[in-house]
Amino acid sequence: MKNKRRLFFVLLCYPIWSWTVGAQDIEAVLAKESASAPTGYVMSTFKATRISIGHAVETRKKGALEVSFMSRYWNTPQPTSNDFIADRMSARFGVDYAISDKFTVGVGAAVPSGIWDTFFKYRILQQKIDNSGSPVALTFVQTGTYRSTQLNGIERRDDFMDRTAFTTQLLIARKISSNFSLQLAPSFVYRSSVQNPANDQSQFALGFGGRYKVSNHVSVVSEYYYVPQQLSSIATFGAFSLGANWEVGNIMLQFKMTNNPFFTEDTFITQTRRNFNFRDGNFFFGFQGTYFIQL
Repeated sequence: MKNKRRLFFVLLCYPIWSWTVGAQDIEAVLAKESASAPTGYVMSTFKATRISIGHAVETRKKGALEVSFMSRYWNTPQPTSNDFIADRMSARFGVDYAISDKFTVGVGAAVPSGIWDTFFKYRILQQKIDNSGSPVALTFVQTGTYRSTQLNGIERRDDFMDRTAFTTQLLIARKISSNFSLQLAPSFVYRSSVQNPANDQSQFALGFGGRYKVSNHVSVVSEYYYVPQQLSSIATFGAFSLGANWEVGNIMLQFKMTNNPFFTEDTFITQTRRNFNFRDGNFFFGFQGTYFIQL
């Protein structure tokens, strides 16, 4: 599996690097946002609009468009294995648009899960540099998903609403220093129906996220979601991710190690079935590329 990871990394990075040579730097994009922002406020708490697997407190300047591709790759714990890169993969394509400096909307679709998602994000408070204002940044996120694939279950009537789920989050973040930022994410997940009557339709969770800047264009990021009331029908674990964000031109590249193949909050927060380790079936390599366009 180690050779597969190396091969995948090389194949992935080379065309992306070639594409982005000479492109506008993300620093320039963020500098434009900072120049038009009110003075006295902390900027670029996380730079990316997602820390690793979950939303960050960041919103973009009005008119900004982000096009993203997310993927996960993993091997199955079987005697026979695929010789090329990985046994399985999942992917999501998404588009986010900043209607205003504080309000962003987005849509996405994932395979092979067949999950379509949409969200809106509103920045309530922005951290102040001095003590005259808010010591933290505060952003509200509402996500909705629709599963287009067929799922059978005792409690599933299989109409439109039965295939939906909703996640409400309040993101609380603070840029502690120029290099270090932390975020808390109290989260509420509601599923319109459940496959097993033993499972609750509603679950609370608390997310923890952090970023440490190691150079001008590279940062180490991590996230963990604690769910006090797990599903009753299956064993689940807290979603965990550890990775690196790399700014290349006007593209943000995000590499991660995680324990789940999911992309939407209602799935990775509450339905992660693997504990994080490096065994086949438990280790998922993730990649995300986000392209910035200022319209």
